[in-house]
Amino acid sequence: METNDLSTLESCNSTWLFDDAAHRFRRILKDGSRNGGVATPWQDFSRIEFDDDSDSFSVWLNPEGTRRLRSWRHRSHCEACGGEVTTELNLAAIAALGGR
Repeated sequence: METNDLSTLESCNSTWLFDDAAHRFRRILKDGSRNGGVATPWQDFSRIEFDDDSDSFSVWLNPEGTRRLRSWRHRSHCEACGGEVTTELNLAAIAALGGR
C-alpha cells in the first residue's frame, strides 16, 4: 500500500514503513497496551526481498547481505502468530520455555 511515497507492510508485531526513494525504513511496533505502538528510528536499507513460497520477506540492511531482518506478512487467520499480535516475553518466561 502506498501512502505519500511510503510503502507499508504489516507483520505480526509491526507495521513497516518504507521510504523507497531514500532507502530507509522504520517500524511501528504493535503493543496491545499502547495506542499506536512505538516507532523505531529511521534506518537505511539496501533492498527488500519477498519469498515467493511464503509470506516472508527480508530487509537487506547492507548491499552484501550480511545484515538482514526477516519477517512475515500478517494475514487474517495468520499461521505465524495464530491471528494474534506477538507479545513480548520476559527472561523468566523464556527460561521457563527452555531458552537461555
